[in-house]
Amino acid sequence: VYVWIEAVTGYYSASQEWAALNRVDFEEFWNEETVSYYVHGKDNIPFHTIIWPAILMAIGKEDALPTHVISNEYLTLEKRKLSTSQNWAVWVPDILERYHPDSVRYFLTANAPENRDADFSWREFIYSHNSELLGAYGNFVNRTLKFIEKSYDGVVPVAEVNGDIRKNVVDLYRFVGERIETGLFKEAIEMIFDFIRQANKYFDEEKPWLQIKEDKAACARTMATCVYIIANLAQLLSPFLPFSSEDVGKMLGVRKFAWREIQIGDRALIDVKPLFERIDVGQIDVELKKLKAQSVGVQ
Repeated sequence: VYVWIEAVTGYYSASQEWAALNRVDFEEFWNEETVSYYVHGKDNIPFHTIIWPAILMAIGKEDALPTHVISNEYLTLEKRKLSTSQNWAVWVPDILERYHPDSVRYFLTANAPENRDADFSWREFIYSHNSELLGAYGNFVNRTLKFIEKSYDGVVPVAEVNGDIRKNVVDLYRFVGERIETGLFKEAIEMIFDFIRQANKYFDEEKPWLQIKEDKAACARTMATCVYIIANLAQLLSPFLPFSSEDVGKMLGVRKFAWREIQIGDRALIDVKPLFERIDVGQIDVELKKLKAQSVGVQ
């Protein structure tokens, strides 16, 4: 009775209490204009699609029925069911002591069990960090900003941004935004990282290390385009990777993110540093041994 009825009714009663404490009208959250998100595991689907709507209809709130019910599949750990009682788990305070918070956020988003069961693997986690966060995103940011430090005394050149890339960025805001609104976070971050791989390809094809010697105007356009990409990537990634996005914002002097295109003009870079450090693959064995030891210790 508690799980089926009282727990979900708490959405309504808790909002009343919160509204009273903050002196706002709780009815603003329960009307025909309400957009609601119920995010949970697949075992909670009946509670949120049958029982809770029935309760809302019974108390006269049929105009405030759930608009988005987002149900994930199951997440396992090294092919085994998570178990806190057996200590077969990865504890958040513990993992954050040794790894970048955005590494955890990226892996759990990119490998989320949105459509099928997924597994948290220490091997995949570390390889994902090194190849995607560091190798793709971090590498593009670092190689671009370090080049500007070396070749432009740390000042972003003013030049026209590549038109095709600018169109792709503007489109990306719309595509990614639509997926965030519908709860497709995994698909959203995959789209962004596909664009990151294209950005690295653009850098390689333009060869700014040769342009700076042979065609300075072309090099300025390349660098202006790459910085434009970085600024907008940081903003697009800020819902997923807020810590590294904040770091990029500080390096570029972007104080506030909003969901619209960023234009970067003439400005000096600030304290350029790598976004991520490489994780030694030897940590895979270290983490696996630790996981097994803590589980045996509980048993």
